[in-house]
Amino acid sequence: MSLAGVGNAAAGALAVNLIEKVLTPPASKPATKADIERIESKLARYHLVKGQPTSPDGYLTYFDLETNSLVRMLPDNLTTE
Repeated sequence: MSLAGVGNAAAGALAVNLIEKVLTPPASKPATKADIERIESKLARYHLVKGQPTSPDGYLTYFDLETNSLVRMLPDNLTTE
């Protein structure tokens, strides 16, 4: 093993990493923790269940993302905690 061989291997690895970084499209790069937190902050807690009819007293069915359950509420009582 020579010093020149080590230098060539390091230069080759650096070139491959650089080319890979430049040629990888942003959509194919892994998500960072900051990306996931940004997406979570944009999601509302309650999502309307579209297949359920409104009850006679005006209550709608929502899916609660925090408790993973269905809840029935008036649209006026909707909070995004």
